[in-house]
Amino acid sequence: MSHTPLRDGTAAFAEMRRYKAMFDNTWTLSTVLATALAVISWYFGLAQVDIGPVVWSLAAMALAQLALSSLAIRASQLRLQISALASQLLGTVMMGTVWHLFGGLQQPLFPLFIVLPLLTGALLLGFWQQQAATVALLLVLFSGIVLSADTNSFIEARYGIHLMSPESLPVWVPRSRIAFADVTTSPGYDLMMMATVAVIAFAVSTSARALVNLCARGADRVRSLEEDLERQHEALALLVKGAPGAEVLVMAGSGRIVHASDEFSRVFDIPAAEGLFLLDSVAFAYPGVIKKLMSAGGSEIQGARVRGRDSVLRIRAGIVGSGQSQMARLALEACDDVCWRGAVDALEEPVFALNAQGEVVFLNRAAATVFGEEAHGASGSTLFEAGAARWWDIAPLESARRLLDRGGRRYFASIRRERIADSVGELSFVHLHEREPVHAVAVS
Repeated sequence: MSHTPLRDGTAAFAEMRRYKAMFDNTWTLSTVLATALAVISWYFGLAQVDIGPVVWSLAAMALAQLALSSLAIRASQLRLQISALASQLLGTVMMGTVWHLFGGLQQPLFPLFIVLPLLTGALLLGFWQQQAATVALLLVLFSGIVLSADTNSFIEARYGIHLMSPESLPVWVPRSRIAFADVTTSPGYDLMMMATVAVIAFAVSTSARALVNLCARGADRVRSLEEDLERQHEALALLVKGAPGAEVLVMAGSGRIVHASDEFSRVFDIPAAEGLFLLDSVAFAYPGVIKKLMSAGGSEIQGARVRGRDSVLRIRAGIVGSGQSQMARLALEACDDVCWRGAVDALEEPVFALNAQGEVVFLNRAAATVFGEEAHGASGSTLFEAGAARWWDIAPLESARRLLDRGGRRYFASIRRERIADSVGELSFVHLHEREPVHAVAVS
């Protein structure tokens, strides 16, 4: 874990402070549980010890922990870790003192109260800092052996190792008290219990660090994915905002606009469309059709009121995502040509159009009846009988008339050239008026 100090207010420092608060709360919990154990044991007469020194020692430890936490409220990351290590070492020493006052080796599981903060300490302490805290706990366990005369004698008699005897220690060092006068345990049992607690403490500390490292890698991965997702959202917003046409990205379920293109805002005169509801912002003639498009996608022609006038829109919808996050991307474009195409289709006289290459690009219904649907895309030279090659080419004139024959019928064709756009070129629009049959002219 890095020890680089971070400025207050950064995300990493705020996370470190949360870890420190969790660590302090764990020590508070350990202190409360140890105090409750002492009080309950005294109240029910389970342990024959004076709990006064025990309670006062725990109270002094709680005040010392509070003071250390207060000093580290606005510290740097390194100082937070040093404060946490100091709290752990202080708590280990004082909880070890309470252990001896509460029976020492006769309470072999009491040091587990010191192990509990090591779980959350792994979130905050560095590797070597946590190892130092574990070593301090092992020293407390070893002190239980040193302060027991029976265990010292057993180790010296069995293994020939002379440990420091309790009589050689200063008088201010607290000796282990007898909590249960009628209970005796063998030195071998005491050593085995201390070894078991030491192994548990080491296993908990190591497992906690392994879990923290695993969770840290998972958190880094999640943060990386969140950053990627955020960048994708920003890219999507830029794509929609800069779209050349009127486009919106809406929530499929509610119809709320997530992103809107600048062209959409301009065309529909909605300066800030994000957050609004599409059906409230644009007056569609049939809102139910738009709801269906938002849920299933597709393309429809829809009437709408745009800037105070009726308009015809072509709406194309595509579905993005799935489930609760499903969105619909709608492209809205004016297609007033549908109106004039309908009007042209309603004419009784054949009307069609050819491009500069002489290919048929549009036929109304009457023209399709005359030439057949297969005439769409065919060359204009195939529409009428031989001798009428390039009959549509009237340049440099803007308009002209031709007499053309097809299937024994004669048509009077009015041709007019129109430039649709520079990129499309000119179209020749042809209106046909049927004249008398060809054979009737020949007889006359």
